[in-house]
Amino acid sequence: MSAPVAIVTGAAAGLGAAIAERLAEDFGTLLLLDIEEAALADTAARLESLGVEVHTARCDVRREGDVKNAFDVAASIGRPAALVNGAGIGVFTPFLEITEDQWDNTFAVNTKGSFLMCREFVSRTEGPAAIVNIASIGARLGGDMLAHYGPSKAAVIEMSHSVARICATRGLRSNTVMPGLILTDMWLRTIKELRRRDAALAGISDTDVFDSFVAQMVPMGRAQTPGDIAEMVAFLLSDKARNVTGQTIAVDGGAVMT
Repeated sequence: MSAPVAIVTGAAAGLGAAIAERLAEDFGTLLLLDIEEAALADTAARLESLGVEVHTARCDVRREGDVKNAFDVAASIGRPAALVNGAGIGVFTPFLEITEDQWDNTFAVNTKGSFLMCREFVSRTEGPAAIVNIASIGARLGGDMLAHYGPSKAAVIEMSHSVARICATRGLRSNTVMPGLILTDMWLRTIKELRRRDAALAGISDTDVFDSFVAQMVPMGRAQTPGDIAEMVAFLLSDKARNVTGQTIAVDGGAVMT
């Protein structure tokens, strides 16, 4: 029988890389996808040093051809058994300043990319298998600076529900994780943009700006880590969650209570 392969998009750095590192404990073979090839190679080398078989492919999840090629690679090395859609983009932007291009590209990466990956996975995979889509608490906040990012992630949640229902009798599960506040590159880019807009932030460190958001938004009073999210993803992909599908789980210290 072919070895089960776990596929992770957005795996070059940040949350995607942390998820890949955690899945290395559960899967002997990983396929890591990203558009940042140099950083992806660094992540792969680090995981290979742990004794895991790691394959990589450049994949722009907005492009159907790239997605199909990625699954051709997966099929050549084993049986696709797990998919994590971690690729995503987003920067806080006031509603009235969101351009058409920003809107379209945010949905292209976050929503269309997850759809294309899920569709290909479903078309090529038989159960038992599982998908975890990475959304965001932004999908539930209705923030005035998240009017493009939030809806793109809310659409991912509903798409994940559809996959779960369509595939339930095939032993293929689909769930969604909503990360809370994590100081990733995405947040650092957001802080840079906020600082550009607000001169009062000029003398405040990135960490202090981020911590102020945590204090305002997270009842438990602490930020989340990539490892927090990775543990939930690993659980949902595991046989321990064999009766869990169509669910959306926030890992956010209580910022969004569902």
